[in-house]
Amino acid sequence: MAGLIATLATVVILSREAQIDKVKDWQESKDRKALESLVNSNLRMAKQIANMHNRNGIDSDDMLQSAIEGTIIAANKYKVGSPMAFSTYARKWQVAKCQENIRNNFGTIRVGSRVAKTLYASLPKYRRKFVAEQGREPQVREIARHFGFAIAEVEKVMSHMGKYAKSLNIPVGDDNDSPLESVIASSMPTPEANLARKQSILQVRDIIEDFSKSLSARDNDIFQSYIFAGESGTIVGNRHGISRQRVSQVGNALKRKFKARLLAKGITR
Repeated sequence: MAGLIATLATVVILSREAQIDKVKDWQESKDRKALESLVNSNLRMAKQIANMHNRNGIDSDDMLQSAIEGTIIAANKYKVGSPMAFSTYARKWQVAKCQENIRNNFGTIRVGSRVAKTLYASLPKYRRKFVAEQGREPQVREIARHFGFAIAEVEKVMSHMGKYAKSLNIPVGDDNDSPLESVIASSMPTPEANLARKQSILQVRDIIEDFSKSLSARDNDIFQSYIFAGESGTIVGNRHGISRQRVSQVGNALKRKFKARLLAKGITR
């Protein structure tokens, strides 16, 4: 998933017609490159949808994975010839899968246990920090010590959390033998490379969040919806009473500012 996040700023968004061609290639011949292109083309929108639903302490990567799963379902179910654009159809499935994720986790989040609430809210961040520093996942005893809980309590909550844990090995497509991992990125990092990139990936996330906070409501919507999610400039412009050309101008200026901020932090790719 880390490698997937790192591709957000570089993915190519296909045109409406090109996406339909990729759907045909996937549905008719199970062309895995076509499915990968569809997933990557809608990756920014998936990130936006995941952010919209990222609440109640559910891990952000897990929520993004749900949105990506929605894109894959859309690729399987989309009716070629439909007047609805594939991205619009995929968005509906992304929302549905994120909401399903929340429903699945809702019972555990509301169990009333202070241990459960704390782990759901804080464990993902602690695990990311621990992996970045130690190069491995924390053990239960280390988690318990960090949060000040009994090992038995942590084990009980984590076993319940595990019921809803998603995996990159979930099958996709009609054959049910192709893992999700094989289509969401063509060059997932090795474990060694993943650890080396962990800090820079987290840094990029922080930069995106800080940059968004520095923008006005209008500019942030253009940054998130037009640049990252690939939403139509006409639609975005109508929301703010400006022309499509003005949305494009503002979007280009925001991209330059964001790129400059990345370069100032030493991030060149």
